[in-house]
Amino acid sequence: MASATQLRSWIARSQRVKTSLGYVCALACAWFTVELSMRVYALRGTPLALSFAVAAIITTEFGLGPGFASVGATAGILYVRFLLPGSSSPYAPGALIRLAVAVFAGTVIVLFCERQRVTGLKLRGALSTLRESTAMLAQAQRASNSAAWSFMHGDSKVRWATGAVEIFGLPPAESWTIEELLALVEPEDRRPLIHEVVTAHRFSLPFRAEFRIRIPSGDLRWLEAQGTLAPGTTQWSGLVLDISSRKKVEDALLRAEKLAAIGRLSATVAHEINNPLEALTNLHFLMASEDNLSSELRAYLEAADGELRRLESIARHTLSFARTRTDAGPIDAVPVTINAVAMFQSRCASRGGVIRLVSPDHAMVQVPTDELRQILTNLLSNACDALQGQEGTVEVSLQREGDNVTITVRDTGSGIAPDHLDRIFEPFFTTKQETGTGIGLWVTRELVQKVGGTIRATSSLPAAAPEASPFRTTFVVTLPSGEPPRPSGPPSGS
Repeated sequence: MASATQLRSWIARSQRVKTSLGYVCALACAWFTVELSMRVYALRGTPLALSFAVAAIITTEFGLGPGFASVGATAGILYVRFLLPGSSSPYAPGALIRLAVAVFAGTVIVLFCERQRVTGLKLRGALSTLRESTAMLAQAQRASNSAAWSFMHGDSKVRWATGAVEIFGLPPAESWTIEELLALVEPEDRRPLIHEVVTAHRFSLPFRAEFRIRIPSGDLRWLEAQGTLAPGTTQWSGLVLDISSRKKVEDALLRAEKLAAIGRLSATVAHEINNPLEALTNLHFLMASEDNLSSELRAYLEAADGELRRLESIARHTLSFARTRTDAGPIDAVPVTINAVAMFQSRCASRGGVIRLVSPDHAMVQVPTDELRQILTNLLSNACDALQGQEGTVEVSLQREGDNVTITVRDTGSGIAPDHLDRIFEPFFTTKQETGTGIGLWVTRELVQKVGGTIRATSSLPAAAPEASPFRTTFVVTLPSGEPPRPSGPPSGS
């Protein structure tokens, strides 16, 4: 507070000093210009020209008071030095009239210069305010990831304010052509965007459009463009906002809604399945109780019993999917994996491929048997489908690594595109348009994470796959081991 008061006091003192200096300059310059006009022959014909020019300068620099002082001093000195010596009386009408005309002319010049000075001060103040507003607007645009634009119909360039370089990733420029900007828009969004803008221009209506662009660095961004037509002109102006963050939030909300829908649907389906499942189980029990069954038919009934138990387990698991699970006892993952591989051998062979299993004698994991079987089933199903009827190999390997067991499933199939790889664990996302549901890998990840494990995927397309390895896609599942921790060193003696 004290510093602000001191600053205002210093400014006031500076202004008083400047005004005082102006009065001194006015008096000194008035005497000097009159004397110079009297002594220089070329200036005698226009004795007031130089004086009034100096008065104008003093008014512009020091203000109205020093300007009037300059005119008054000039008139007084001029009257004494020029007009009075040629008159018979100090109050001669001719001398007084000439003096009045000189004072009037000087006053007009001073008032005009004062008006120009005040106008200049206002313009400088307005310009300073405009610069501050422009700086604040630019800062606000950077903070909101937006950029202002303008476009004149008939011109091929769109002019931009601050922020456009960051949004579009193009080299810095005041304007870019429409072709340069449209080249960044994703092909499937380009036509709807053009249609929206053309319709708005045809009917002179505001427009708003959301679209995606692929910037030169390769990143994908969501943008929202807004524009209005200035009344009575062909000048369009508006804003472009980077809404990528908002789209991510919307996608997350949509995924959450899908998960909630999955939960409700799963509970309903599982409940509806239990009733006919119970009837099938009873019918199976009655048929298996017959004594005169052939060995072949009894083998079929045993296989059906296994599948009924599996279906019952899936329904029970679906109902308790979101519930907290109590820790299950350790199981050996090797026989479960062998059974899963055997179940998919014929399916893989029908697609021209083979399944190869590499595993130790045993590998204990802290996972319920049914959940491990479901994990393997989903991964093997995708691996076999990836062969797409071509000769290939699916390899399943188990390996003990410290306190974990790693299950690796890889195939020599078609691979997964890079832009799809980040989304394969999302619910309802599938690359198998006709047969896929988009739930298998999501369920697999949920089961793995539920027991404290991890799952990751790597893939490459055939053109980018290294020649040293024929495998395109690899899923690595890490599960907690059910074996007791191994001692780190020999026991110490007593």
